[in-house]
Amino acid sequence: MQMTDGRGLISGGYNNFNRTVTRESWLGEAFPEWGTFLNQQIRDAIVPKGQVSLWWCGGCSWVVKTDAGGVFWIDQFAGGSGYTSKEYCGVCKQDGAASHNWLRLNPQVIDPWKFDRLDGCFISHVHQDHCDIYSVKAASQTTECGFYGPKTVAAKLAEFEVPGKRIHTAIVGRSVEVPGAKVHFVINYDDTAIRTGGGQVLPYEDCCVSFLFETSGGTLLFMGDTWYNDGYVHLAREFDIDVAIFDIGHNHPGAFDKMTPYDGARLGEALNAKLLIPDHYDNLAHCAGDPNQIVEQFERIVRENTPEIKTVVMRHGGRFDFPKDKDIGRYRYPSGAIDIDPDRSETGKRLLESKQNNSK
Repeated sequence: MQMTDGRGLISGGYNNFNRTVTRESWLGEAFPEWGTFLNQQIRDAIVPKGQVSLWWCGGCSWVVKTDAGGVFWIDQFAGGSGYTSKEYCGVCKQDGAASHNWLRLNPQVIDPWKFDRLDGCFISHVHQDHCDIYSVKAASQTTECGFYGPKTVAAKLAEFEVPGKRIHTAIVGRSVEVPGAKVHFVINYDDTAIRTGGGQVLPYEDCCVSFLFETSGGTLLFMGDTWYNDGYVHLAREFDIDVAIFDIGHNHPGAFDKMTPYDGARLGEALNAKLLIPDHYDNLAHCAGDPNQIVEQFERIVRENTPEIKTVVMRHGGRFDFPKDKDIGRYRYPSGAIDIDPDRSETGKRLLESKQNNSK
């Protein structure tokens, strides 16, 4: 029995066929949950001129593809659940917890080891769900892409044995040219990231950075785990921001980690952004709360206070093309059906048979 016809997914017929299954074969066949299906979609996607394509992988993880064919990872996370301890965890330092459990909720929709092309990995800060050892090792071993991140990220990448010539320290105020985009390194106000590690609170510029992709389709700002900060008003004076992508979520008392829906809405207003896409409310039990409530509150606040700003709520693995999809509001999955022929359906066969009988 054939495992797959090459579309990157396991055949249902194969899983109906009895065979020896071990823990190793289970992990190899069932994980990543989406196989290489999305890898193939990204590889085969032709981005029209004047557009830019994004795929949401959950959390703050994104794949970007430009109309020049450039493919980029943003804060790609391919790890599982884990825990952190007070010795280095920024959230533990905020709320005084000895440890935090971080239970992953979202599926792994890409296989980081199976990218035919990767032109850059952009990492906003050193937290493990952004600077992820599994993604970093996969990209460093299977591609020749460059890695971009602030000072603390560059140091972590060196620990992860990324060759020095491929590590590029993202210094706020500078930029880099990549296929189909100019990426500006801009300020990020992540007050948890500056507390992460064993030492003192560090400057923002050393610990966290936002990435502003300037493409033919528009400007996309990826903001990692930022907090709201009045300083973002000044960023709006320097750049025309089409799409801002940032974290929102639930926070338990004493441990502010993700922006509230209101914080996200006023951040969008401060940035003077045209469209806002929230993320990170979906992938960790610690900050999930009620994800539907979180996004509905966010949409309502934006709609009622800044109706000139659009919002888009994505779903895992979904593709967003800008500016074509700017008015979709909420992403909806395609049906997944291939080559539909109504005459092949049971109803179609009965109707055809009835028609043939009546014509006799």
